[in-house]
Amino acid sequence: MLKFPDFTYENNLWQKNFTVVGIDEVGRGAFAGPIGIGGVVFSSALSNKKKKYLLSMGINDSKKLTAKKREYLSEIIKEACVVYETSFINVATINKIGIGKATFMGMRDVAEKIKAKLKTEDVYFLIDAFEIPNSMYLQKGIIRGDSLSISIAAASIIAKVERDKLMKELGISFPSYLWEKNKGYGTLSHRSAIKQFGLSKLHRRKFCKNTIHL
Repeated sequence: MLKFPDFTYENNLWQKNFTVVGIDEVGRGAFAGPIGIGGVVFSSALSNKKKKYLLSMGINDSKKLTAKKREYLSEIIKEACVVYETSFINVATINKIGIGKATFMGMRDVAEKIKAKLKTEDVYFLIDAFEIPNSMYLQKGIIRGDSLSISIAAASIIAKVERDKLMKELGISFPSYLWEKNKGYGTLSHRSAIKQFGLSKLHRRKFCKNTIHL
């Protein structure tokens, strides 16, 4: 039987009167384009009926869903949650400071945006895989969190949908790399295009050179 993310982590924290924020990144392993970070807050006052409805929708790690399913779920999540936010860290920054620091920069940005919208200081962050370093946040990094926590999974879906849209738009100016199909990831056709046309200003130069051995 397939197991989907649920409210286990959220329920435990809600019982302690925390507002729970799920955070996840998308695009960390891409060859081109920004890294995207999503954040989602569901209300602790969700009825059991509403929880069952959300669980029945199949919210999951965005990588396990089709593009059509992600787009459908993104709208449901936005309607059902209290707050959601996204942040995108551009390629110039990634090339300058590295993907790790860029990821944490985006997570901090989402965390601060969401905290500014909430009316409480009792906020707890559930983050896929990582904890945000050098911060005073109450937080927990959960390995495979986007397969366990519905808040993290929801954040990954919203971020993935927004990043995919952005990559399609960027692809109009750089048609040779087929970003409307590969979204900047290192598919065979993308790698072939890089070898043929070289790197664009939107490629993660060090990562591409190390991976493709340009």
